Formats: sequence, C-alpha cells, structure tokens
Amino acid sequence: MTEQNSLQPGNVRSFSRYLVDNKLPREESVIWKRSSILQALQTEEFTARGALFLENPHREKQGETLHDLSVTVQVIPAGDLTTPHSHSFWHLYVVISGKGELVLDNQSPTPLASGDVIYVPAWSEHQFINPENENLLLYVIQNLPGMAKQGTLLRNDGDKTYSPHSK
Repeated sequence: MTEQNSLQPGNVRSFSRYLVDNKLPREESVIWKRSSILQALQTEEFTARGALFLENPHREKQGETLHDLSVTVQVIPAGDLTTPHSHSFWHLYVVISGKGELVLDNQSPTPLASGDVIYVPAWSEHQFINPENENLLLYVIQNLPGMAKQGTLLRNDGDKTYSPHSK
C-alpha cells in the first residue's frame, strides 16, 4: 500500500511582486484619553489579570493595538494579588498609579510606584502584589498577538502549561 502525500504544493512569486503586495499604507494616529480610560474602569468589570484593551480602530487584526502588539490596562485591586505565572510572550509594564510589589522568578518582592517601567521577558515567572489601600493601575504592552498569530502562545500556571491552540 502506498501512502500519498497530502501536502499542497506552494506557489512561487517574484520578490519584487512580494514587496509590492506587502507595501502597507501609512497608519493613522490614535489617542486614548486618560479620562476615557478612567471612566471605563468605573463601569467595566475586571479581574487582576486584565481590565481594558486599547483597541485601535484602524487595525484589521482584532486583538492588536499595533502590529503584533497589544496594549491593555491592568488593575490589581487594593489588597489583591495575581497568581504566579509565566508565558511565551513578554510584557512591558508602566505603573500609572498606586503602589505595589512585583515578584520575579521567586526572588524577593520589588517595590513599585507610579512611573516605574518593568520589562518581564517570556517565561519569567511573575506576580503582582498590592498590599496598599488603593488600586495598582498598570499599562501593559505585550507581544501576545504576534505569538498567537504564530501559534506559539503558551501559559504556565504553577504545574499546568496550556495553549489556546491545543486540539
């Protein structure tokens, strides 16, 4: 019995045509006003994992604020904390208001305050702790959409690693 190859043959195009086909139009600027963000935080339900996504009306890809990146607003409520976790995408956090602590890779907590910027590489375990009486508000820039597009989005919560792409 002979096995048949089920792969579909690919196409070949000239590189100059490829460049023309991939020339993108100039994007338009967008602004998200602080007052609108703060108002939305008063009316939207959220968890410590996320509150708001800054959607760009000019992006065709849902889930992207800009090419392969998303920007979200995360609120760690007063007296709350996140679950220690890691994942296949990186984060760049900007502390907008409040105070708290960040635990990276089981090290001692690092104090956080308004204006701090933190880069958390892929697979670095992290946890936010907010022992204060006010919310800790963060902007989160991440390459999650790019990883999802590639099918390499993974998350680890303790002893469980999973992917939304799993069959």
